[in-house]
Amino acid sequence: MCISAAYQLAPENPFPAAPKSAWDGLKWAAANAKSLGADPSLGFVIGGTSAGGNLTAVLTHQARDEKLSPPLTGQYLAVPAVLPAAVVPEKYKEFYLSYEQDENTSVLGKATVDMLMKAYKPDEHDPLYAPFNHPKGHADLPPAYFQVNGMDPLRDEALIYERVLREEYGIKTKLDMYPGLPHGFWSLFPMLKSSEKFRVDMVEGMGWLLGRKPEMDKIKTAKVEGAVV
Repeated sequence: MCISAAYQLAPENPFPAAPKSAWDGLKWAAANAKSLGADPSLGFVIGGTSAGGNLTAVLTHQARDEKLSPPLTGQYLAVPAVLPAAVVPEKYKEFYLSYEQDENTSVLGKATVDMLMKAYKPDEHDPLYAPFNHPKGHADLPPAYFQVNGMDPLRDEALIYERVLREEYGIKTKLDMYPGLPHGFWSLFPMLKSSEKFRVDMVEGMGWLLGRKPEMDKIKTAKVEGAVV
């Protein structure tokens, strides 16, 4: 069972409307899982891309802190925003290079980031936006599957976060990297071989989170007839 939930969008609904409405959606899903025909005991995974990846990281902490029942069993983080440049801890700054290196990259360059932040108006010190610096840390979070793009300003915050979860907190992680490719490439350029690989990896990564091996011979991941299946 898969639920695709919308959330309140900026600029009409700036921060923290998005994480608050996403949390309401997650609580609703947990409370109504059985009536939807879902069995969370087999796996209860949340995930998202980019801003959705940010909300996923935020919600996994909220679910832990507020003891969501049934509990989450996994998180899918595709090119997530988790650590704003202004609040990077000193010991990680030497690894935080992608905003400068990819300032003028396609899709998500500095001008685009600035435009989005002007609309969203987040508080960079609030864990509802910057979960990397969560005051309660990252212990007891569910396993995390990351997909990270090499030519993406968000690259290094995702890589740092994955490393911290794995090395400092003992959280199980899986990471797939796509060198030289920009933010959201699989959606904007679905015909690329790299985009098909991304989709295959995504299915296999979700299988990893659920403790199952997908039957890939039954799943279409290639671009066909002007659409992605």
